[in-house]
Amino acid sequence: MSNQNTVSTRTAPDPKHFEYIDAVRGWAFLAVLTLHSQLIVGPFLGKELLKGGYGVQLFFLASAITLCNSMAARQQKDKFPIFFFYLRRLFRIAPLFWCAIIFYWVFPNVTPSYWLSQWAPNGVHPSYFILTALFLHGWHPLTFNSIVPGGWSIAVEMTFYLFFPLLFRLLNSPKRVTIVVLLAVFYGVLANTGTIHSDSIDARLRNHFYPNIPDTIWDFFINFWFPSSLYVFLIGFLAYHLLKRASVKGFAKDRFGVTCLFCFCVMLLTSFFRAESGFVPTPLLIVSAMAGIIIAMSGQVLRWLVNFFICYIGRISYSCYLVHFAALGVTLRLFGIHLTNEMQSFNAGGSFSNLFLFVKIWVVALGLTAVISTITLHLIENPGIALGRKLIDWITSLSARPDLTLSKA
Repeated sequence: MSNQNTVSTRTAPDPKHFEYIDAVRGWAFLAVLTLHSQLIVGPFLGKELLKGGYGVQLFFLASAITLCNSMAARQQKDKFPIFFFYLRRLFRIAPLFWCAIIFYWVFPNVTPSYWLSQWAPNGVHPSYFILTALFLHGWHPLTFNSIVPGGWSIAVEMTFYLFFPLLFRLLNSPKRVTIVVLLAVFYGVLANTGTIHSDSIDARLRNHFYPNIPDTIWDFFINFWFPSSLYVFLIGFLAYHLLKRASVKGFAKDRFGVTCLFCFCVMLLTSFFRAESGFVPTPLLIVSAMAGIIIAMSGQVLRWLVNFFICYIGRISYSCYLVHFAALGVTLRLFGIHLTNEMQSFNAGGSFSNLFLFVKIWVVALGLTAVISTITLHLIENPGIALGRKLIDWITSLSARPDLTLSKA
């Protein structure tokens, strides 16, 4: 019998790799490093404009676009596309994150103690480690960010992975995504203008599920947990659909046009960073402007934005995100700075001195982070990804064996 019906025992090849996505991730990490570096030092000129916290939202946008591209390329070729999607995400994220849990548990003094202890003021229970290892820490204020520094964003990302296949199936056109985004905007506007009392909704949720949570912990949790971050991923879906359009692809290759778009979006960001919007929620406007910057970068004609250095930082950005807290802790020790609950930032004596200290901390921490992250990429991340790929190939080969037997009959 002919072998024409033989089923391949290999999974679909990796989707096309986009340099501009690496660059987006690179800039996102530099923004996060900027935020955490400037929090360490006293006031200096321009400090209020360093809104590096939105670097995480930039990561989320890049994640949504990347996963949409990946699922679109693989869903027709993978034997079990949704199951394989979850396996790939698990082996991509879990190995390094589990190592981070162990590292920050074994070496708690590598960073200032309050960086983690502030999120669990009554101490860390063993259950916190279990919930964090299972990526369920994003659903309780005291586990949200108390085991791994910055671990809250991993919780949000993994929750997004859980719902992604459903969202990808439902939001399969620009029209549908636009409707959902507009509904999110409409709700945000009503909440912003007081028509919907979001504070009372939050208060009921807090009193019913999370009583006795300190205000600072609750505010951070309710502003950044998955339901509050979903709009970022939705805008990422919209950006993905726009980037598929021939007209947008053509525009992205026009150097003059994308330069104008980039400058316009940067001006919007600067304006939104300086003052709150009185109508549409400011975070939503900021994320929309960042999506515009991603579109400007997608044609890769702005080489000063999409360059080798930034792309390399983007390729190691996951390691960078988990490593840079330890790198900052080591940097502080090198400079003889000891932060405490009473002194959470170091004043070098003046605006210029603080700015100079900020630059030194940023540069040294970036260098340490890049070196260590390159090592963890090759020792932990890549082997984890390779193991997941082998498991998927093995499952594919097992599922193909009955067809192969029939083809030989």
